[in-house]
Amino acid sequence: MKVIGLWYMKTIYNILILALVVSIMGAGTLDIGSASALTGCYRPTGWYASEFILNKPSLKFNLDPIGESENVTVIRESVIYRSHYNESLAVILTPFDLFEEKGLDIRLQMPTRNITTGTQFIVLETDDMETRLLDLNMMGGRGKGWVLDISYMQLLPEQPPTQISNLTKGNLKVTLVPHINETLPGIYIAISAENATGLSNENMTELSNIFDGIGYPISFNMLTREFESKITIEEEHDLESTLGISPDDFDWFEAMKIELEWLRDNRVVTGLADEDIEDIATIAKDTVGEHNLRGRYYNDNWIQGITEEMLENEVTKLYTGEPTCDGFSEEILPSFNLQDFNTGFRPLEIIFESSIQGQTIRIGLIGISILFVSVFVLRWRKRLRKRKRR
Repeated sequence: MKVIGLWYMKTIYNILILALVVSIMGAGTLDIGSASALTGCYRPTGWYASEFILNKPSLKFNLDPIGESENVTVIRESVIYRSHYNESLAVILTPFDLFEEKGLDIRLQMPTRNITTGTQFIVLETDDMETRLLDLNMMGGRGKGWVLDISYMQLLPEQPPTQISNLTKGNLKVTLVPHINETLPGIYIAISAENATGLSNENMTELSNIFDGIGYPISFNMLTREFESKITIEEEHDLESTLGISPDDFDWFEAMKIELEWLRDNRVVTGLADEDIEDIATIAKDTVGEHNLRGRYYNDNWIQGITEEMLENEVTKLYTGEPTCDGFSEEILPSFNLQDFNTGFRPLEIIFESSIQGQTIRIGLIGISILFVSVFVLRWRKRLRKRKRR
């Protein structure tokens, strides 16, 4: 029975290890990826992006001229070109119309590449057929620097979820899984030490302390006689930026500010005031490329993410799907930079747009109009006086 139980619990443990390496973070608007998709990653594609929905009612956009330009890539409804802040950064423009949110989605996306890293562990495991998990004080390691994480997982069909207890400290991890449930005898024990081929004296002392701390009825030194050990290598598939800089250190403020100004100057987006650009750029570092975390305009403010009020008013909904870990390949970017294409003098457009230039011209025109009317009124009054004298 012990051999069968150990084999069964080893299988469960391997499944648990595989499940625990998946980190769910978020998915982007545009699903453009490399040929080989990754299943689960700590840093999905959107982690390397800053994204906004330009949904302020006063904003208008027209992608036709830019879509017809050279040095852009058009995929479905999206137009992709090289950033004017950093030519290795992608700018993705996509018309957005979902729920009550409508506008132009702008996403600044770092190109990424797939990476695989391997971490070596020594794993010791055994079955204790006599002890109940319910009899242990799982909080007993708190004062000794151990961290307890408890989760529940359906291990057997038609059975209630089983408590999975993980105790970690430094490179050590102790996992305790009941064979059936916490109230019945039988525990599967697994101990792993990261980046090790054996347990050091310090490891042995720490493990002895934690087993004593939780009140295990058998000392750790006694348990070591029952353990079977093996060396394993855990492979982690993830993404990294090809720019040689992490998203946390990238200047998203300047990148977003320069791009929005360029889009306004080239009349791709109109109605964008300088205050809008400043407010958007200020929170660009926090607006991760994912529906739940990107920026948008709501209640007269540019904000990051989705608020409870937005959900209550059904303005939008939370995205609950898996993150996109396909990455963004440099090969999607066009060969050359996108130059100015629509900056010719258009007096009417300039006069009515929400820029400092437009505001200055409007103030100037108003001033000239007032001056003209004033001169006209003065001359009219002067003529009127002359007529009265006659």
